[in-house]
Amino acid sequence: MNWDDVIIEAVATDTGMRRLNNQDSHAMVRASNEESWRQRGHVFLVADGMGAHAVGELASKMACDLIPHNYMKARSGTPSEAIVKAFREVSTLIHGRASANRDFQGMGTTSSALLLLPAGALVAHVGDSRVYRIRGDVIDQLSFDHSLVWELIKRNHLSPDQTNHSVPKNVITRSLGPELEVEVDVEGPLEVRLGDVFLICSDGLSGPVTDPELGAFAANFHPREACKYLVNLANLRGGLDNITVVIVRIGPWVDPDSTEVERQGSGEHKSTRKTKGLGLWERLAATIKNRGRAPQPEVVEDHPHRTARCPIDKALIQKYDELTRHVQDQAIAQAWALDWTALAALRSQFADAQTTGNLRSSLRKLGEIIALLGQAARFARKSAGPTSHVH
Repeated sequence: MNWDDVIIEAVATDTGMRRLNNQDSHAMVRASNEESWRQRGHVFLVADGMGAHAVGELASKMACDLIPHNYMKARSGTPSEAIVKAFREVSTLIHGRASANRDFQGMGTTSSALLLLPAGALVAHVGDSRVYRIRGDVIDQLSFDHSLVWELIKRNHLSPDQTNHSVPKNVITRSLGPELEVEVDVEGPLEVRLGDVFLICSDGLSGPVTDPELGAFAANFHPREACKYLVNLANLRGGLDNITVVIVRIGPWVDPDSTEVERQGSGEHKSTRKTKGLGLWERLAATIKNRGRAPQPEVVEDHPHRTARCPIDKALIQKYDELTRHVQDQAIAQAWALDWTALAALRSQFADAQTTGNLRSSLRKLGEIIALLGQAARFARKSAGPTSHVH
């Protein structure tokens, strides 16, 4: 990757339909200058806290505040060494906090980080919050779930089908805080290509939403829209846990429906615009300047932990059409506060897209319907109290 590559990122987080507080946290930390970028790159992170009351929320916040900070300020070591050290330092702090206060017992958090570096993408993770890469119509899970289910499958004790019926899915085997020592898994550096999309999320999203669904939305829409659609989709499917998603797209976004080009997310690096269009002597000088820099580690071969195709097809469209019509019937039965005029307009636009066979436009209209219904469902849930729920 290069310092002046366009990177567009977005985030969405929600308490879900059942929880009263949000124990998820996230961080998106861009390098402040080119030198910092060459040393440490950009950091994107999601953490899912554990523990009663507010201790899980505190643990995840500590992870997202301190891991990027400690990593960026590290003066020595490779990025891989520095991020592992940052993870372990924060785990020790969380463990110390829990040991010093009885009310903080059980305090811990998952943490999954994506580092975008000159050498490529580096993934560091503990727990079951996931890091995905979407390239074309394929989604790869780059992180390994430190969960009982995945560990049993890895050790060939059970098949995936057996674990679906006999093993609880929410038991994690590794996290920051509960133990004094923690093992941090690191993947990469992995090759990054123009058009790649990275998605980091808590299990509140990856539980109710399948990998092909995550990939279809992340690959085909602006990160901001994809985040909105996915969080509301998880809520319409029960929203049993807190939901957090960070989506990072490499390269400018071109909206196929409007030909609008967005070249930046939180801000293009203005200082690097001066390097574009340099003449021969300027480029030669830049090459000489960079000769003394430490060589970058070689990109490692990809070995995703799980892979799936994620095209937009008629089956996907039908699935969301049926889901939204079911929720719409529920909204009518329970008299939700819903903008019915906006919903009718979206239904009409969806029908038009179906008539022309435009699958992406069909999915976009369904995404907007999902968002509209999801927001109404959250409002209805909040108004009705903790005993109500959306099916």
